[in-house]
Amino acid sequence: MGHSRAYPVLRTADAEEAYRWAKHLCAFLEWIDDEMWLGVEPRTPEEARRMAAAVPGAVVDYAVARTDPVTGEYLCCDLEAVERADDAVLTPALPLSISAWVPRDRLEQPFLEAVGTMSASMDWHGRWPGDTRSGTTGSEQYDGVQAVLHGDDPELGRWTSDHTVFVHVDKRVTPDRVRRIAERAGAEVLGAPQIGW
Repeated sequence: MGHSRAYPVLRTADAEEAYRWAKHLCAFLEWIDDEMWLGVEPRTPEEARRMAAAVPGAVVDYAVARTDPVTGEYLCCDLEAVERADDAVLTPALPLSISAWVPRDRLEQPFLEAVGTMSASMDWHGRWPGDTRSGTTGSEQYDGVQAVLHGDDPELGRWTSDHTVFVHVDKRVTPDRVRRIAERAGAEVLGAPQIGW
């Protein structure tokens, strides 16, 4: 068990540019999963309805865990048909977390268009090619590319006006190896790694 290390390689004020760079980086993966993960945190009823419509069948949960005041047990979000729910139903549940594994290349553009100013993540899991210099091999569990919209944290921990693209690797991969991955794609490592997926 563990987490990937997420290295920021691009920050931009343009969500489309972040998406294009993430897709460009994906081309350097040796293998890429047929599914990708989409996640977003709506904070208004209108945002929740828009995202539920953009990602049909997504899992809807509370963005911040809630517990029963008497038992202390975690509460599940039991919202249904979010795309048709009215403000009186949605408002008490906000902020929400809406996420789904979806076929790659199918919902990316509708998701990107629906995001607006919400914090969101688009994750492509794959495997980087092996590296003879460092003796490391790729990891299907930890490798990949992530575009964080309106954020600089792979876990959507903080809203920002900018968007950040991350390269994810196994924690045993050296920073030099990550620099070579980024440089090959025409990018550069912008800072220290963060805990990833």
